[in-house]
Amino acid sequence: MKELINLHHLDVSGTKIEEMPVQMGRLKSLRTLTAFVVGKSTGSRIGELRELLQLGGKLSILKLQNVVDARDALQANMKHKKDLKELEFSWGANNVDDSQKERDVLDKLQPCVNLEKLTIRFYGGTNFPNWLGDSSFSNIQVMRLSDCKYCWLLPAFGRLPGLKELCIESMKFVKTIGVEFYGRNGASLIPPFQSLVRLEFREMPEWEEWVPSGGEYGPDFPRLQELILNKCPKLRASLPCELPCLKKLTVCGCDVLHDGRATTTTTNSLNYKSLEELEITGGCQTLLSLLETKLLSLLKIQNVDDVQCLPNCNRLQRLILSNCPMLSSFPKDGLATTLTWLSIYNCRRLEFLPYEMLAKLTSLDYLWIENSCDSMRSFPLGSFPKLTTLDICDCENLESLSLIEEEGAVENLSHLNYLRVYKCPKMVCFHEGELPTPNLSHFDVGGCKNLKSLPERLHTLTALRYLSMWNLPNLESSAEDEGLPPNLRYFSIGNCERLRASSLGEYWGLQALVSLEQFDISGSDHVLETLLKEQLLPTTLHTLCISSTLKSLDGKRLGHLTSLQVLEIRNCPTLEFLPGEELQHLTSLQKLYIWRCDSLQCLPEEGLPPSLSHLYINECSALEERYKNKTGQDWAKISHIPCIQIGKEVII
Repeated sequence: MKELINLHHLDVSGTKIEEMPVQMGRLKSLRTLTAFVVGKSTGSRIGELRELLQLGGKLSILKLQNVVDARDALQANMKHKKDLKELEFSWGANNVDDSQKERDVLDKLQPCVNLEKLTIRFYGGTNFPNWLGDSSFSNIQVMRLSDCKYCWLLPAFGRLPGLKELCIESMKFVKTIGVEFYGRNGASLIPPFQSLVRLEFREMPEWEEWVPSGGEYGPDFPRLQELILNKCPKLRASLPCELPCLKKLTVCGCDVLHDGRATTTTTNSLNYKSLEELEITGGCQTLLSLLETKLLSLLKIQNVDDVQCLPNCNRLQRLILSNCPMLSSFPKDGLATTLTWLSIYNCRRLEFLPYEMLAKLTSLDYLWIENSCDSMRSFPLGSFPKLTTLDICDCENLESLSLIEEEGAVENLSHLNYLRVYKCPKMVCFHEGELPTPNLSHFDVGGCKNLKSLPERLHTLTALRYLSMWNLPNLESSAEDEGLPPNLRYFSIGNCERLRASSLGEYWGLQALVSLEQFDISGSDHVLETLLKEQLLPTTLHTLCISSTLKSLDGKRLGHLTSLQVLEIRNCPTLEFLPGEELQHLTSLQKLYIWRCDSLQCLPEEGLPPSLSHLYINECSALEERYKNKTGQDWAKISHIPCIQIGKEVII
């Protein structure tokens, strides 16, 4: 490498290189060097950076713990690298031997004032050098401190006039953030953080107090738009009172902050009039007083134990509720008519909105309800004129989907294109008759053990592309009027033991589904046998996935699938034989996947189709041993296949 004296760009990102090549200092023409990994041996020390004065863009200097003497860091000549825009200084994650040496190293790595972004990781000093936070670094826009676990004071970042983003994480010894953070000495007239728009604190386990600057010349963060507090468990309720431009507040894992008993300061004194997005995870409901903010458009509440009722938010567009065990009611006046997204997870006491209030949600586009609303017996279809996605899962008392018998109800379902009903054990029926959803493209129903039939006249759903029926042990009939939707591309069926196989050929009309590309069947052996025996699958099928307890597959009934490209056989514990001669007729087959078929001893003696380009065998002990790369007794029979994966080994 040392001979490449005209080299301009060296990119080693994404590698695990342990040390740089010797005499990197000879490469004086380098414009780009993504990383320099400091070594201990002569020729790979940090001083090799001295003559690389044309470096630009981003440079990461890694393993700074290998710097033997702080004077070596001075030789790196970082002050004169005027074209560097981004710098990362990183030490190892191990314990520090000499914190004073690490401070001296960082002090002597002072970069040029043209720098725009600086990241410091795993620094082991107990404090930071004076240059970090000096106002001469007027071009710095992004600053990140990570895992500097021995430092107990933060630099004077408030003095950086151009700083826009600041992230502090894993500072384990910091207990108080005070006037030193703002860079004010009591007499300064310059307001701190003039340009800061994003401030993030993460994993600060001992941080207890956030002290304001005490300045008399306006708020401490006059332009801050986003504030993130994550895993600061001891921080008391001492947030900055004046954040006039704050648009997004995220608070997660800050339980003491949420506890109004921890301080006399309450959120009633917070002036966040511009707040648009509020995300609260953990703790109690103290911060919910911020819901009175008039501009709030997104509210996300997770793992909040004692919130019982939501206040009204007139401009709310997205509402996400998760793991709120005591939440029992929505606002008395209902939800905002501007709401487009409503997600409810694990809120079992919550009473779902009555129809009169649902009818006002004229903008709702997405609705997801999971393991919630235990009192809901019937879900009113046709209440939302713009709803495109409806996902109902784990609602244990839901018995039916009902269509409100009012003028316009049919039109109100015209936008719905995704419908999933899953794990609702008491679900007995859908709306009687056909589903009035002309644009429905995805229909997934499963885990409803009492469901006996699907909606009538499925064939009228001409926009339907995806149909899945899984774990419906009492389903007896499906598509017994005029067949399946004509434009299906994906059809999946599994564990429907009572489905009448005798009606498949007469009613389903699978052979006519020329658009069907993938068929997936599992745990419904009687259905699979009928489909194969009567050759009911369309000849245009591209992908076939089979899971069964049969001992063998009737290969003579697979040979007509001349367009089949992918055959996947999985979770067939009793399967002993694969069809041999008929597999040869699958002239388009490119990929064969065999998973978890322990009783399968060998592949067909007749061989596999010559078109096969990919063979995948996994968790099939006998097959893996028999066809093992080079050592298996029948390896030669498959070695011609371009790509083979046996277990975790890929052979190309």
